[in-house]
Amino acid sequence: MGQKYLITSALPYVNGELHIGHLVGCWLPSDVYARFCRARGRDVLYICGADEHGTPAIVGAAKENMPIKEYNDKYYEKHLRAVSDFKLSFDLYGRTHTPEQEKLIHELFKRLEDEGLIEERETVQPFSVDDNMFLADRQLEGTCPKCGYEKARGDQCDNCSATYEATELLNPHSTISGSTNIEMRPTKNLFFLASKVEDDWRKWLKEHAPKWSKTASAIAMGWANEGLRDTSITRDLSWGIPVNKPGYENKVFYVWFDAPWGYVSISQAATDDWESWWKNSDCFYAQFMGKDNVKFHSVFFPEQQLAMNDNWKTVDMLKSMNFLNFEGGKISKSTGNGIFLDEALTIAPSDCWRYTLMASSPETDDTDFTMARFTDIVNKDLNGMLGNFVSRVCKLSNKNFGDVVPNGNGIDKDLETKINEKLNDLTNALDKCEFRDAVFALRSLWAIANEYMTVKEPWALVKNGDMVGAAVALNECFQMIDLFARVSAPFIPDAAEKIQNIFEIKHDLSWPTKYEHRIANGEKFVVPENLFNRIELTEKTNE
Repeated sequence: MGQKYLITSALPYVNGELHIGHLVGCWLPSDVYARFCRARGRDVLYICGADEHGTPAIVGAAKENMPIKEYNDKYYEKHLRAVSDFKLSFDLYGRTHTPEQEKLIHELFKRLEDEGLIEERETVQPFSVDDNMFLADRQLEGTCPKCGYEKARGDQCDNCSATYEATELLNPHSTISGSTNIEMRPTKNLFFLASKVEDDWRKWLKEHAPKWSKTASAIAMGWANEGLRDTSITRDLSWGIPVNKPGYENKVFYVWFDAPWGYVSISQAATDDWESWWKNSDCFYAQFMGKDNVKFHSVFFPEQQLAMNDNWKTVDMLKSMNFLNFEGGKISKSTGNGIFLDEALTIAPSDCWRYTLMASSPETDDTDFTMARFTDIVNKDLNGMLGNFVSRVCKLSNKNFGDVVPNGNGIDKDLETKINEKLNDLTNALDKCEFRDAVFALRSLWAIANEYMTVKEPWALVKNGDMVGAAVALNECFQMIDLFARVSAPFIPDAAEKIQNIFEIKHDLSWPTKYEHRIANGEKFVVPENLFNRIELTEKTNE
C-alpha cells in the first residue's frame, strides 16, 4: 500500500432527518475523495459517525417524548440506512455515545489537567426559573447581539455565524417551555486555557491554512485576527460524557470538546492499528465539513491536539462547503422545503444524486439547487453522454460482430493525447479536492468519446462494407468504456460496476495514470441494460 491517508467527514447530529445539504456538505465530497485515494493504491482510513451528545439530542428527544438513548438509536439507524442507500464507503460509521469515547475523553481531559491547561471558574449562566434548570446553548433562543436575527441560539447565530456568550443574547427565552423568566445565576465550570497555546496554534495555522479550501482558510484566519479565548468545556446537563473530576458529578463535557475526538474513538473501533494514522506525522489528513463547522475544526480541535503535546495528527487539507439552498430557500423540514434522503431515492437512483450534487457542489458560494437543474444534469450528462454512448457501442458491436470485442490495431494517437490531457485535469482536481473542476473534466472525457463516435461513424463504415474500419473504431470505444468505469467509480459507483460487468473478464477499477488498451481483441461482452433513464420533471419531482 502507498502513503497513509486519514479521511474524516463531519459527524452529523442524531437529531432530525438528513437532507441533500448533509450529503453534499461533507459526506459525498469525502466519499469521492476516499474512493479516488483507494483507487490510487493509497492506504485509507475513512470514518464518520453520529454525534450523539449536546442539547440537540436532549431537545429532540423531549419533542418526540422518548428517552434520549432510544431517540439516538432511532436516528442512528436512519443515518446507517442513508450511508447504505447512497453507497458511502466509510470504513466505519460509528457514534459518540460509546465506552471507547468516554474512556478517550477522560484520558484527554486528565492530560490537559496535568499540563496545567484546565482551570475552574465561576461563570454566570442563564437559568430558567420556570424549568428549574440551567439552559444549555440550544435551550436558549433570542436576538443575536451582532446582526439582530431573532432566532439566534445561546452560543451561536445561524444567520451571521457569530459566536458570543449566552449573557450577550438579547430577549432570551427557554426553547423548552418558551418562558422568558430567565435569570443569570452563578455556576462553576472548567475552562480549557486556549490562550496558553495561542502562539503554537498561530504558528501551526500560518503553515497549514494556505493549503485549505478558500472558505475554510478565510474563516480560520478571521479567528486568528480575533484571538483565542479560554473556553468552558463543561455544561450543566444530564446527557453527555460525564466529567471525571470530583465536584462535577452533575455536569458533562461540552459537546464540542467531545465531538471532534469522536473521529479518534471511531477509528479505535474500526482498527487496532489506529495509531498508525493518528500518531503518524507522515500520514495525510483530510477533513470535510460544512462552513459552519470550520471554527471548531480549525481552532477548537487543533488547539487541543497541540496542547496535548502527544504527537496527535492535525489536519492537512480542510475542505469546507458553503450551504446548499433548494428552490431559492433554505432546506428545512418545518417548511417542507428541500429533498430529504429518505425520499430522494423515490425520485432517482443514488448515482443521479451523487453526480448532480457534486456537479453543483457549493465550494465557493452558497448554491441554489433546483429540480430543473437536477433533471437537466441527469438527462444530459448521465443518460445522454455516458449511458447512450455505452449502450450504442455495445448494441452496434453486438449486431455486427457478435458478443466479442471487435479487433483493434493499437491506440489512436490523436485520441490518446486528448484523453490524457483531460485525465490529467481530472486527477489533479481530485487530488486538490476541487470537485466541480473534477466533474467538468469527467464530463469532458465522456464528450471526447461521443465526438469520436460521431466523427468515425462506425455504422456508416459497416453500411459501406468497411468492416475492418468499423471494428477498429468500435474497439477504441470499448477501451474508452473500460476507462470510464475506472474514472467514474468515485462519483457513480453503481454505474461503474455495471460498466465493469459488461466484460466477461473482470478488470480492476484502479485509477489510470494514462489511457491504455486493457480490453483484448475478441474478449466477450454482454449488452447491458440502460445505465440511466431519462427523468421527466413532474409535479412529484418538483414538490
